[in-house]
Amino acid sequence: MHFSTALKIADVDDYISPSLECMKPVKIPRSVDETKSITIGEDGTYVATNESGEKYTLAKAKIDLNDCLSCSGCITTAETVLVSQHSVDTFLNLLKEREKYEVVVALSPQSLASLTASLQRGSESSLPQRVREAFAKVSEESGTTMSSVRTFCARLLHSHGAVSLPFLDTTWSRDVTLAVTAKEFVSAFADHSGAPKLPILTGICPGWVCYAEKTHFKVPSKSTSGDVGGGNSREEPFLLQHISRVRSPQQLLAGVLKRAAGGTGDSERRLFLVFVMPCYDKKLEASRSQFLLYGGDGVTTKEADLVLGTNEFVTVLDAILQKPTTLPVDTRSEDNPLDQRLSQLLGREWKEEAEGKDGGSRTYRHAGSGSGGYAFAVLRHAAEQLFHIHLPPVVTEDPRVLTRHLNNHDLQEILLFNSVEECEAADRSAPAGHTPYRHAGAMPTPLLAFLVANGFRNIQTVVQQLKRAHIKAHSRCSTVRAEAPFDFVEIMACPSGCLNGGAQLKTDLPDVSQVYFSLEQQDILQSEISKQLHASLDPISKQRVCYTTYKAVPKVEINPSVLKW
Repeated sequence: MHFSTALKIADVDDYISPSLECMKPVKIPRSVDETKSITIGEDGTYVATNESGEKYTLAKAKIDLNDCLSCSGCITTAETVLVSQHSVDTFLNLLKEREKYEVVVALSPQSLASLTASLQRGSESSLPQRVREAFAKVSEESGTTMSSVRTFCARLLHSHGAVSLPFLDTTWSRDVTLAVTAKEFVSAFADHSGAPKLPILTGICPGWVCYAEKTHFKVPSKSTSGDVGGGNSREEPFLLQHISRVRSPQQLLAGVLKRAAGGTGDSERRLFLVFVMPCYDKKLEASRSQFLLYGGDGVTTKEADLVLGTNEFVTVLDAILQKPTTLPVDTRSEDNPLDQRLSQLLGREWKEEAEGKDGGSRTYRHAGSGSGGYAFAVLRHAAEQLFHIHLPPVVTEDPRVLTRHLNNHDLQEILLFNSVEECEAADRSAPAGHTPYRHAGAMPTPLLAFLVANGFRNIQTVVQQLKRAHIKAHSRCSTVRAEAPFDFVEIMACPSGCLNGGAQLKTDLPDVSQVYFSLEQQDILQSEISKQLHASLDPISKQRVCYTTYKAVPKVEINPSVLKW
């Protein structure tokens, strides 16, 4: 009997299980003749004995989110670390201390879509019965829409101490993120210094960014004669020079609000920002050192204080419904300094909705994917600015745009051509399968090549393509831009993007997608709130709150003997 030498793996998916135990090696500082022996006490403590016979207890190693960020021991993070620092109990305790905190909640549209889809299923959903019944009492006239669900949640939390009514919406800050990302791409295309290098990869997904910071690969260095073989290989995090510097909507909104409130709010009550997001890795993003505010007294505060997953937010709603209302639902303080600052920052429309007047803001979405439509927004802006080609908001509806799925629905190639005739010719000559159009050498040549890549499997595909582009650029004395198959990549770690985030409710993805895409579609910076938010950013503050930096995480060598199999 003959066996194939090829290794085949079936049922491969993109799920990454969090590490049950952190494997970051803890270095114990030692000096000559200081520690002679270490013993374990009856209570499990570690007791060290020095050369003089003196005994002392060794401190327990503590791992926090910042340690996770600086470690390459695992791809994601230890689950216990995330739960302990960004938990439901933490949020509920905040509501009990209204004299200390001004709690403001910002809700992502993906989380809202997941919650709405679950409520639409009624008794068939996995939602707690109390939440379903409470919503049913207030939704008889308005129906189960994203706007009605948002209002219900906001009023419920406001009645227990959350001061911002209605909820803030990360769609507003996503407007700004899309606009700034589009301008960044045009600047990079023109080879302006300070911009990331083409191809640009979006940096709004913290799971992807964490992976990129820990991913290193060797690229051969060129010798003085230009021969690759004459140089030495070096291992560097080449991915980071391609990642967009633009902040995610979560951190952009957090940065704007915290700075508008003076970092910590008024002298008596500290502003505490809570975000409800579809992904647990957003907790990790909030803990990054780049998103800390440093006070004059040396005290640091996070821009985004707490991040809850969609499923955790439902737990909050259920817990609140078990307690009596502590404040009247319609209670508002006209002289509340935070309300005044929010009204100044977000404009008339936010204040009118906060006061329950007609004409208030409405939930909306952007054209493109459920992750925010970054590829569509950037392609449309770039086509206009670089080639004077006007595209509709849904760029794939234009006959000069060719869309291809590269082997799976989570890898979508979007190509812009100069004319309809060129696009039709490209469609006829495009290769079948997963080969990118540019790599196939097909003609005619596209003006721009974009990619939407979701899921860890496709992330690895993009990384390998970029690695090969770097190697070819060194061997051919060309540029990575010339060798890469794409100019811009909208990249997310979760399969199907943010609507399918790991913290979403147990609802069928098609139902969540239907709810999300039923929203009114708006172009970038068309809502009054987003325009007001964008206008509030002067050049200095824009640099501070719209952009971020990344830091390579060195490899950590782990002794295989300490691993548990």
